[in-house]
Amino acid sequence: MTKTLLVVAGEDSGDLHGAELLRELKARQPGLRVVGVGGPRMTPLLDRKLADVKDLAVVGFFEVIKHLPRLNRLFKQILGAAQEERISGALLIDYPGFNLRLAKALRAQLPAVTLHQYVCPQVWAWKKGRIPDLGRTLDTLYCLFDFEPELFRGYPVDARFVGHPLVEVVKAECDRAAFFRETGLDASRPLVALLPGSRKGEIQRLLPPMAELAMRWRRERPEVQWVLPVAPTLEPAFVRSHLGEAPVTLVQDRTYAARAHADAALVASGTATLETALLGTPFAIVYKLNALTYQVARRIVKVPYFGLANVVARREVAPELLQHEVNPERLGRELTRLLDPATAARVRAELGAVRGHLGEPGAAGRVAEDLLGKL
Repeated sequence: MTKTLLVVAGEDSGDLHGAELLRELKARQPGLRVVGVGGPRMTPLLDRKLADVKDLAVVGFFEVIKHLPRLNRLFKQILGAAQEERISGALLIDYPGFNLRLAKALRAQLPAVTLHQYVCPQVWAWKKGRIPDLGRTLDTLYCLFDFEPELFRGYPVDARFVGHPLVEVVKAECDRAAFFRETGLDASRPLVALLPGSRKGEIQRLLPPMAELAMRWRRERPEVQWVLPVAPTLEPAFVRSHLGEAPVTLVQDRTYAARAHADAALVASGTATLETALLGTPFAIVYKLNALTYQVARRIVKVPYFGLANVVARREVAPELLQHEVNPERLGRELTRLLDPATAARVRAELGAVRGHLGEPGAAGRVAEDLLGKL
């Protein structure tokens, strides 16, 4: 009898991890039917696509409220499809606010279905009250960081460290010579990579000050070049509309090469900071939230660092520029420091601390083996 698995990813990083895992699952069990929500990487591996990650990608407490009617419609659509498809199990990838609610609804309506979460929500940073819910609702919690399983000791969930899939995924898509040839950039001049995020709200908040810096440096430091790898969840035209006349080269399908071959980068907080650390490129973490959202976050975030690369390293390997610090002057000072050869060499050495906490290659394969045994 054909098994059917529901898979739900809610953002670009989930689409990346989901695609790797689905490939491993299908290689081991080609007859497995997969239905759910994914982005451009997962789509070819879905037998039935219910929605796209772009439909779910919303950040911030108050921003979510505005999109609640649409999110609720999608929630009901996914739940209805799960019943219609008679799923054997559900694999929920990150995106905790939506996916934990979905897990509870599935547990109530389809009690025989096994529930598995890939990527532990960042309960160690905020919302520690979710730990009991996760521990009692889920059957399995696949953790990407070595310190996470201990948080769930004493709960029935099987919380296990599987390693981080980025360890094997993150590598430049092409070599240095090919990258500069493809983009028309000059390999002899300094290159700065801009990563303002994969969501529209992040682009609207983070890209304008980056673009303003690029405009200023066109006069003050004309030797510096700028490249921006466009996230697959975004349209290049939308990104370009927030750049104005800034001299920034947009690239697609070269998100790792753009950073690997850059001399420095400005990176939106999130998974992209881990990726950049693994690539060894000196970078600064930047983030700006809705003012009310930030005030709420300041009160509930319980870790000393905001950026994921720093959290994993247990120390500051990349400076964090938040809220009012995300301005052309402050970004310019940090980039000047990172472009200094002596500073860059020291930072590259420090970034090695991140890799040491992310486990061995093969995370997706380990999850696939365990998950198929539980369906």
